[in-house]
Amino acid sequence: MSARTHLRLTLLAATLWSSHAAASPLFELAGGTSSGGGLAPRVTGAGAPSTYFNPALLPHAKQGFELGVLVLSDHIGITVDGRGRGDVPDIVGDRELVDQNGSPISNQTVPTRWLVRGCPADECKGGGFGARPRQAAGSSGNTRAYQIIGLVNKIAGERVVLGFYALVPLGTFTTANSFYNDEREQFFSNSLHPELYSDRMTATSVSFGGASKLSRTLSVGLSFTLNLRNSAAAGTYVRDANDYNQLLLSTQVDVDASVSPHLGVNWRPSDVLSLSATVHSKQQLSIDTTFSALLPSGLESKTTRRAVHDFVPWTFGAGGELELSRGANSRLTGVVSASYALWSYYLDRHGESPATYGSYLKWKNTASGAVGARYERGATRLLADLSYVPTPVPPQTGRSNYVDNDRAGVALGVDHSFEFIGLRLRAGVMGQVQTLFKRDQKKVDGQIQDELPDDARTRTGAPVAGRAGLQTNNPGWPGFSSQGTIIGGAFTLGILY
Repeated sequence: MSARTHLRLTLLAATLWSSHAAASPLFELAGGTSSGGGLAPRVTGAGAPSTYFNPALLPHAKQGFELGVLVLSDHIGITVDGRGRGDVPDIVGDRELVDQNGSPISNQTVPTRWLVRGCPADECKGGGFGARPRQAAGSSGNTRAYQIIGLVNKIAGERVVLGFYALVPLGTFTTANSFYNDEREQFFSNSLHPELYSDRMTATSVSFGGASKLSRTLSVGLSFTLNLRNSAAAGTYVRDANDYNQLLLSTQVDVDASVSPHLGVNWRPSDVLSLSATVHSKQQLSIDTTFSALLPSGLESKTTRRAVHDFVPWTFGAGGELELSRGANSRLTGVVSASYALWSYYLDRHGESPATYGSYLKWKNTASGAVGARYERGATRLLADLSYVPTPVPPQTGRSNYVDNDRAGVALGVDHSFEFIGLRLRAGVMGQVQTLFKRDQKKVDGQIQDELPDDARTRTGAPVAGRAGLQTNNPGWPGFSSQGTIIGGAFTLGILY
């Protein structure tokens, strides 16, 4: 194929790359959707997905361009334990409470009844409060489709190979939803959400890079994913605090892009053994929002909040593929892959470390693994993989409600190469089921934020009824459980040249 055709295909892939793409954990969840990568793409399945997982495999891939569709359906159930105590009393809604020193108590909570039933306009001073029943606004139970785009282009044989790989959501292009993981969520959804799934499964995932075969046995590769930092400033003039229809608003939005590099090495000391090592740097999408408000009185206030989405930590991988048997027209190999992720540096959707507060526990670094087999016979290839990914989230006995589970997966796939109207084509399908094992969380009252202090009094000095003990609207108290499945399937069709 001519150099001009090479260039056209590369430009086509670049055209399909969206400038709004961000670092995404979708690659890590779905694995290699084509070329036999399966759940162990860091060590096998040389093809377009290798661009992200291990670019050093690109020199061993067939040159070509591929398109496909990936479908993922998540079914993660969260069940909250019932309550027989701990309600925040209605008197809190009057905002007239003080502590034993006469200082006003912070407006850090609302009456529990408001959350359960809402508060009518004739009862609430602010004109009404909509109901937010506990765990009525979960974020799972979604089926999403993605466009698969891949390219392997050998510019100078195996010495210079370029790769491109993308998963682009079909439908809603990208979502980034923030939720708190403690009692602050009572003001919003008043629900718990899967921490490492949910909106993290919607971000566009793009990787591009190159590789070189340095010798007969050694190849190296370097690729990149995008990190975006969005800065938004919203200035307001509040003419009437009771009528926001009269609000004046001015906004400014800036988007800065950077890249996260990923390094791969592949060593093939013999015809039957392939060894790989990879390093993936931290990835995230950051959104800095500045709010300012000017009042008719001349008072102006400003603050900035940062949201962090699609965080993927530094991850180190290693493994290999070993030929187990070979026939005249067949080959069987075994695959072992392991990775180590630095989840102890995790930042949640509000840019907070899980260890921000004393009752929060730092996340754990985790070691994950996959084993599998590959069978080739003529132009047909089969794969079968098993994987295990432990949760980095420690027991949630305190204020925090990070919902996550240990996960095990199985994947089966087949592809076949053939000729049609003079073109060399390869079609493949892969299916996978990932199980999130049931996990029960029980809270310790002494680690929960008491939202109505035991010394609370009215301004007349009278003690507040129901103030003794723990009162909280933390949606995860007194406990919760979670479990689920993620089911996926992919179909790809590539042109080889």
